[in-house]
Amino acid sequence: MKIKSLSTLLIALFSTVVLIAQDTIPLTKGLMVGSTSQARRSMIYKDPVFHSFITQEHYKPKENDSIGLNRRDEVERWERVTADEKGVFKSRKLRGGYLFITYNSPIEELRVLEISGHNEVFVNGVPRGGDVYNKHLTFHPIQIKKGENTFLVKGGRGQVNLQLLPVVKPISFLKRDMTIPDFLTTENDTKIGSVRILNASENNLKNLKIVAESNGDVIETKAASIIPMAMRKVAYKVKDNYTEKDTVRVHLKLYNNNKLVDETSVLYHVRTPQDRYSRTFVSNIDGSVQYFSVKEGDLKTDEQPAMFLSVHGASVEARNQAASYKAKDWGHVFAPTNRRPFGFNWEDWGRWDAMEVQKIAENMYGTDPKRTYLTGHSMGGHGTWHLGATFPNKWAAIAPISGWYSLFSYAGKEKAENESAIEHMFTRSNYASHTLELSRNYLHHGVYIQHGDADEVVSVDQARFMKKHLAEFHPDFAYLEYEDKKHWFGIDFHTIFDYFKWHTIPDNDVVKTFEFKTVNPGVSSESRYVSLYQQEKLFEFTSIKGNQNVRTEKQIKKNEVLKTRHISFETENLKKFKVNLEHTKASDTVNITIDGVKFNNIDAKSKNDIWFEKLNDSWKIAEAPSNTFEKNPTRYGNFKEAFKNNMLFVYGTKGTTAENNWAFNKARFDAETFYYRGNGSIDIISDKEFSLQKYKDRSVILYGNASTNSAWKVLLKDSPVQVKRNEIKVGNKILKGDNYSAYLTYPRTDSKTASIAVITGTGINGFKSANQNKYFGSGTDTPDVFIFNNTIYNDGVNAVEAIGYYGNDWSLENGEIEWKN
Repeated sequence: MKIKSLSTLLIALFSTVVLIAQDTIPLTKGLMVGSTSQARRSMIYKDPVFHSFITQEHYKPKENDSIGLNRRDEVERWERVTADEKGVFKSRKLRGGYLFITYNSPIEELRVLEISGHNEVFVNGVPRGGDVYNKHLTFHPIQIKKGENTFLVKGGRGQVNLQLLPVVKPISFLKRDMTIPDFLTTENDTKIGSVRILNASENNLKNLKIVAESNGDVIETKAASIIPMAMRKVAYKVKDNYTEKDTVRVHLKLYNNNKLVDETSVLYHVRTPQDRYSRTFVSNIDGSVQYFSVKEGDLKTDEQPAMFLSVHGASVEARNQAASYKAKDWGHVFAPTNRRPFGFNWEDWGRWDAMEVQKIAENMYGTDPKRTYLTGHSMGGHGTWHLGATFPNKWAAIAPISGWYSLFSYAGKEKAENESAIEHMFTRSNYASHTLELSRNYLHHGVYIQHGDADEVVSVDQARFMKKHLAEFHPDFAYLEYEDKKHWFGIDFHTIFDYFKWHTIPDNDVVKTFEFKTVNPGVSSESRYVSLYQQEKLFEFTSIKGNQNVRTEKQIKKNEVLKTRHISFETENLKKFKVNLEHTKASDTVNITIDGVKFNNIDAKSKNDIWFEKLNDSWKIAEAPSNTFEKNPTRYGNFKEAFKNNMLFVYGTKGTTAENNWAFNKARFDAETFYYRGNGSIDIISDKEFSLQKYKDRSVILYGNASTNSAWKVLLKDSPVQVKRNEIKVGNKILKGDNYSAYLTYPRTDSKTASIAVITGTGINGFKSANQNKYFGSGTDTPDVFIFNNTIYNDGVNAVEAIGYYGNDWSLENGEIEWKN
């Protein structure tokens, strides 16, 4: 059967019966080996296959080659494997194992690799993004060489399918996986959607535009640029001008240099406000289009409506989450996406997504900040525990349903036993995922726990543990365990909303006591009327306990009664913080005591905020910080922090051919991975295109070193860590050789908010060992500085050369770096 267009081919691929064009090349024979990696949620793990791949030129395994021991201490060997009649490789060995395939091509040509079920694939040594959840979303334009081509596939969940498609239409729409809003009968405005575009050419597409026609209205949108041999999800605008509930068709046309190259049509739903509907927005994380779903309330009150933020479980779409609720008579339900149905466990980018939606919804719908509630099921139950502890100031009450309380209680140990100083640095960098350590933050709000005792997915022991744990200190929590209920038995329970109704966030002037704990002010810094600014020991837990009361004192001489508010704090690992005095205005004076140090007769009427700093182990009143370069809640560090602020990927072009190719391929690989994991859309440019002014206040992910990427001297000339060809310099210490890799972060000195993340090496051997991107997983962050050599996948933590944090002034001198040996 001959399929004449790529769009027709893709439709065929997604139908029930997979149709293959005559010149489609299925890849059905290869070698397979089971997993010998001990990796779970860690940046440090051993992987003998990947070690061989990056250290051996033209790596090519042979049948019966042994590669190491699996988790049962059995020797794993490469063995021959053949795909089934549908072209799918199925084996438990592909749960984290590898598949190796060779293809001998009679010609050199461009092809599209359609592949699913894998973590990543290396095509002739070049990394390309994965499709671990078998969503059939990965279409990688690739260059096929004449002669032998190799495909090293890292397995995901036990089955892999791959084939080479012809390039029929080099620039085209891919309709699957669009992000689109619903139209509303009550609105007449411009909305935004996004659609994938395939660039199966060797040209950098910079002059694309999308024309959207809706009910006679035409809107033209200049599309984002797309690098060669890549796919990208790009935004377009469309007019909402429908007044009747309906299903309508929007026509899209794609132009390159004003030449029509493809067109398609998309179904939109026109809904009423009484329906469940979805809204889109442009995320501040990467400029991509995201959505959230809404179930508006049938309000029976003139009060500001309440907000019910509902976070979904694994594999659940936000639109289905919102549809599970009936309309409430006192508030609206909002369901964010976690960036994907699996996403990030509501941590990292999932956490940022939830809080983006919470803020947008509050502003758009005018909900009452004092009556904001959080709930979720399964992975969303974990999200509720996590967001509830991380941002306790936001919620009046939370209700986790059938969820695990900690990422590690469900997916592995929090830290290694008898961990070394280097291993502890990794543990510290991921303390934000140690939700149980933050559990006293639940004292801010009510907690309602619900679980089924027959849950086969998330054990009821998770809920029972938290019931026992909260009983030790929490005066306001409820627990309901349903007999004979399995994992899913609904989320819309009147008992939960009745519990919510009893709770509001109290005004600060009536809060007598509170406790707050954080590990990173850059993640969470605010509680009641205090804002934590800096820590003494970075990324260790920091806590503050507050107590206040008002006393009336009669002044005999003046015959008047004065109100004095007494506030006392106990702190741990805190260097600088702010107290907001707005709630003390009714008092004549304020006395503040911090760890026994007294500050009396503060005139709260003349100032809104007062700052305190610990100097020489004693607290002092301080000026408001003026040095925005210092670490602060807006920009505090850890490697992942740079992956937001409309991040920009910048690859180097000033090195050797091999170095330049690595930088481009690695940037594309990271963008493909973030697209899949986080519905992302990343701007990727060369160092030649970068300028401070053009990309002002955007965080930068830099690929290369000072010798290979000219943006280094613009962005990182003052960095205490310098990397160039054959050398890493950390202060006065120097490592020589081409086999070192590093993940680094540093602030943009021309910005108050943006950061830089560096993926670098001292040469091609170092660059190759930096190829993996485990940092896109939840619970896998690294400190400010992480330097390792290219034996890391063989030697594990013993290959880490240096790791640690800069000081609050971003210096090494005031920081903490652990060195090998």
